[in-house]
Formats: sequence, structure tokens, C-alpha cells
Amino acid sequence: MAIEINEYIEMGRFNSKEAGYYVLEHDAPSPDEQEIIESIPFMQGVYDFSMLLGEKVFDNRKLTVKLYRPLTTYEERKRLEQEAKEQLMLNEISSITDSWLDGCHWLGKCTSVIADDDQSRNSLTLTLTFDCYPFALKDAAGYTDEFDVDYFVDGVDQWTGFFVKGQRTILLINEGVNATSPIITATGKMQLTTDDGESLDIQKGQNQDLFFKLKRGENRLTIFGNGHIRFITGTEVMV
Repeated sequence: MAIEINEYIEMGRFNSKEAGYYVLEHDAPSPDEQEIIESIPFMQGVYDFSMLLGEKVFDNRKLTVKLYRPLTTYEERKRLEQEAKEQLMLNEISSITDSWLDGCHWLGKCTSVIADDDQSRNSLTLTLTFDCYPFALKDAAGYTDEFDVDYFVDGVDQWTGFFVKGQRTILLINEGVNATSPIITATGKMQLTTDDGESLDIQKGQNQDLFFKLKRGENRLTIFGNGHIRFITGTEVMV
């Protein structure tokens, strides 16, 4: 009797479970920190400027997954190898679903597909390597009141879309591990002011100012204008 496949990796048109692969190995080590350490003449010790912006900065992380497909004919093994390379290597940076994660996904690209064809056992082993953003991203990030949609989200249960008539104060909670720059969509021109006095002009359509960030935790914002505004964020977690 065949063993049921539970673990899988999915990116674009490639789904290891649907293709009949078992996950043999999974490796997603923590990313390397971008350290800025300086030795200053005539000063004792060294100085670490890595937290100059208030949070640590990391390089991309490498995700490696080894897949195994047993009891497969030679013709089928060659076809599966070619399909995997085509479906994975031609993708741009996109979402990677990994059953190893709980309610999160990776963002990255596949950099290598190595095949090991075992004629004696009629098996195919694929080693996939992905270059990923250092943080995993939560799948659910709240819901908007623009449409009547009823569903539950993982983590903070909050609205991310708001109707504004003249002025409205809202609360957004960033449950991620660091500050994040949201994509803001609006049906008309508006202005946003933070509780720290920072101001941001919002244009009709889609906006994103990489210098404007929602700090970790509570963010109280005052919106001036008329129409609907929505905040789209990617909640980042270190796993």
C-alpha cells in the first residue's frame, strides 16, 4: 500500500504532491544578518551600526527541498524532470507555498533543479533550491469593508479597508517582526497623518511610498478626504 503524501512544495504550475513526489529533506536555515561593524581609531572596541534604522536587516535565505518519486518508468522520469525544470526555472519572483510553514508562504525564485535518476530502483530524486526573501509572509492580513466578505484571518482580526467622509481616525496593527511599507489604494485624493505627525499625500489609484512604514504594533492614522481607502500589507515573520 502506498504511503500518503502529506508534505509538498508549490510554485506556479509546479506542485510536488500532484506530481507524486515525497519530500525527503527540507532545509530553510535562518538568513544572514547584514552587519555593519566599524573600528574607530583611538576608541576602545568596535561599534555595531547594524540597528541604525531601528531594526535588523537580513540577506535573502536559501530554501532547499529534496523530492523523491519511486516506482517510475524511465520515460516517465525523463518527462517529470523536464516538466519540473520548465515549471520552476522560468518563473519570476513569486509566491512559494511550503507545507512546512503554518499559514505563511515564501517569496522568491527557483535557482536550481538537480535531478538524480536511479535506474536500479526506478526512482527520481529532485533537489530544488530557492532564493527567498528573508522573512516568511503571512497568508492572511485582514479584510476590507469595501465588499461584504465574511471570513476569518490568522493572527490579528482587523479591517484593512475604510470608507472616509471628511475625516476618520483608524487603527492598524502590524503584527510582523519589523516595520512594513503598505500598498495603499484609494478612490480619490486623500491625506494621511500618523500619530507621530508624519504626513503622506494619497493619490487616486495605487500608492506605495517606501519611506512610509507601519511600525511594529499599533499604528493610529488620521485620514482626510472622501472615498474608500485600503491598506495592503505583507506581514513578515521569522521562522
